[in-house]
Amino acid sequence: MNNTEKINELTDNLEKDPTNFKIRRELAIELMENGYNEEALKQLYYLLKRFPEDSRLHYNAGIVLENLKKFDKAIISYQNALNINPDEPDFLYNLGYAYLQNGDFDKAIPFFKRVLQLEENDANSYFNLGYLYSKKEEHDLSITCLKAAIELNPEDYLAHFYLAYEYDKTGKRDLCKEYYQKVLEMSPDYSWAYFNLGAIFFEEGETEKAKKYLLKTLELNPKDDNASIILAKIYAKEDKFKDGINLLKKALQNNPYNGDVHYTIANFYKQVNDTKQYLHHLKEAMNNYQTLSTDIKQLQFEYEKAQ
Repeated sequence: MNNTEKINELTDNLEKDPTNFKIRRELAIELMENGYNEEALKQLYYLLKRFPEDSRLHYNAGIVLENLKKFDKAIISYQNALNINPDEPDFLYNLGYAYLQNGDFDKAIPFFKRVLQLEENDANSYFNLGYLYSKKEEHDLSITCLKAAIELNPEDYLAHFYLAYEYDKTGKRDLCKEYYQKVLEMSPDYSWAYFNLGAIFFEEGETEKAKKYLLKTLELNPKDDNASIILAKIYAKEDKFKDGINLLKKALQNNPYNGDVHYTIANFYKQVNDTKQYLHHLKEAMNNYQTLSTDIKQLQFEYEKAQ
């Protein structure tokens, strides 16, 4: 019996006996596990009216609300579950993760710490703490937690990725590169690791190495505008302005609203003395100032000076 047939059978049985709470629970779980979130939530809320002290029902409602990106409501459901069963690691973990997804980093941290008090080998909690401390720029704590996550789960390529990122932030470039390479050994198609290595080698003046990693980035993710910008700058160093322009044109086909790409290609057109295109892209860069890294006043000055 496939999932659809199972759901249909449970639905039919429930219609015959709406007071059969066991069937309603089974149906709620089947709906939840197969992505029918709205329908699952209706069943869970129905059951919660009958069993308001059932912590697992509150917990499952929280999962469904998270799936629906309703994090504020998910937090309330998880908190209700914890009010009934305060030391259940699953409830603590999910509440911490809901806070994380909602951007409430300081509120998330204590819940992951509490999970580790109850289950000291929970690699996911260590990873999430590492991620949270990274966001808070508490680098030493982040590194400690990420290393613990890797020790417990050596195949967690995301933990390796964020550890590499933290080593970069703390100036440990050799370790940074080493861990990005480990990421690529575990996940050869992870474009962000290629991009970060390319950006590092570009910053260090290793343009051939940078080019290799940036080309691989764009092979895996043609819409990576930052990779296109850095690779175009390498072409500029090689006096290959037409190659840079063609690359940036492709980037604008994918995303015509990136101010940084417009500003970069504007400077390329300036180098080849195409004033019309230079002014056009300079103006487009200003029109898309939300995605512009350069101070817009500088562009306004350039534009007025060039006219």
